[in-house]
Amino acid sequence: MLFCLGISVLVGCRDEFSDHYDRSADLPATTLYGLLKQNSNLSTFARLVEKAGYDTLLSSTQTFTVFAPVNDGLAGINPDAFDVTRARTFVNNQIARFNNSTSVPAANGVRMKNYKLYSFSSGKDAFGGATLVDKNIMAKNGLLHTLNGPITYRNNVHEYITSSDNTTKLEAFIKTFDETRFDESLSIPIDINQNGSVVYDSVKTTFNRLLDKNLGSIANEDSIYTMVIPTDNAWDEAYTKYSAYFKTYNANAAVADSIRKVQASQAILNDLIYRGRIDDSNLPDSIVSTSGSVVHNPASLLSGTNKQDASNGLTYFTDHLNYNGLETWNKKIVIECEEPEGRLAGANTGINTRIVSSGANIPVSNSRYIEVSPNTTTAQPAVTFDIPNVLSGKYNIYVECLPGSIDDAPKDSTKLLFDLTYLTATGKTTNVTVKLNSFVTSGKNKVVIKAFSSFEFPVANFYDRIWWIDYFNGLHSYSERVVTTKFMVKTNVSTSEINNNIFSRKFRIDRIIFEPVIN
Repeated sequence: MLFCLGISVLVGCRDEFSDHYDRSADLPATTLYGLLKQNSNLSTFARLVEKAGYDTLLSSTQTFTVFAPVNDGLAGINPDAFDVTRARTFVNNQIARFNNSTSVPAANGVRMKNYKLYSFSSGKDAFGGATLVDKNIMAKNGLLHTLNGPITYRNNVHEYITSSDNTTKLEAFIKTFDETRFDESLSIPIDINQNGSVVYDSVKTTFNRLLDKNLGSIANEDSIYTMVIPTDNAWDEAYTKYSAYFKTYNANAAVADSIRKVQASQAILNDLIYRGRIDDSNLPDSIVSTSGSVVHNPASLLSGTNKQDASNGLTYFTDHLNYNGLETWNKKIVIECEEPEGRLAGANTGINTRIVSSGANIPVSNSRYIEVSPNTTTAQPAVTFDIPNVLSGKYNIYVECLPGSIDDAPKDSTKLLFDLTYLTATGKTTNVTVKLNSFVTSGKNKVVIKAFSSFEFPVANFYDRIWWIDYFNGLHSYSERVVTTKFMVKTNVSTSEINNNIFSRKFRIDRIIFEPVIN
């Protein structure tokens, strides 16, 4: 017997076997393929079926509905010029599984073998943009409809990429993450083996780790997406620019180059896809990519593009990618100082997290900050932060310092120094310390100190989404990253300054901000 989970599922399984495999005695003896061969007006389509290798399929006990174009509707098509792949692409758009008579409501549609969804017109005189010639012709293994021409094929978003001659760079990068998987939901149970296990007419589908697990299943006919598609010229132009920001150190130069290539390519792809239909004739103020980036000027992003309607959304082809880098691939890095991960207290240093009320007159991110103070009278308290995902570019580095008055200590200010640790182009760890008399906090006002101006990092220390999804289904922990960029904040107060009550050795910080400088 067939084992299915749950009573309702068991009934469904029985119905499926009955619906698609039981045959009444009064059904015609001729199969769908037999009907095609018998009708001289369908000979061109029959030949395409044979080229696709589907003559056996349409002679089997499985149930199909065939929408066969008559010969006049295929004038100019030479089946002998089709290879197997091209023939299957054509025929899969004309065949559906199961019985689909003209009684199928237009709202329901018919799912074709290539998963595209087409509908009968309300008058039942057309299907998928073609006119019905003959309807509901019964076969031993399904139904045959004839059409005056082929169903109009509409590319989905993914097919626009794979079928275009000038998007080979994008296609090649996406394809590196393709996997072939057995799809039980699309496969049909056809038998039970001697061990009582279900035997399937197996359907294998392509799963893309980067798209289907992360950015959007743009090949899925049941989902709606909008995608900006860069041509090869746009891809090369963007890659030349972006790859300069993903220089990577690895003892093996080939590995470093490979990482750089993947990360720069992801930077191009990450914010090309958007959910729903985003029509350039009626744009919102902002749109959000599937990777979570907010684009505040979608009109600029879509400027100069060529719009094409897809079966599952919209595409915009472009010869120049109008990314705002600060919104997409080169975002500001913000460290919330109250977060304990990636934070290390210096020697003889105490760190306390403080919470401010929502009505406080001093703006504080997330209403939380840290107070850093010495545990001894001579200590210079310090705190060091990991700075993840730094690119090989220039940054302005800011420290947001809160006043002593936020803790009812309006006279409490201090002098600071900053130390930046990073990786050199040769893989060595180095550091630079800056201490200026102007690096002073206030007792009464919030002060934003610019610690470094246009500091350029030789190499990136970046963990991309492939790293996050490639290991234990994305269950990476923070501790598994090796963060080579660190930023230390420390008091720089002399003994005399303490004794004369000029400065204290206590400071309060809200955030560390690494702001990219775009050349």
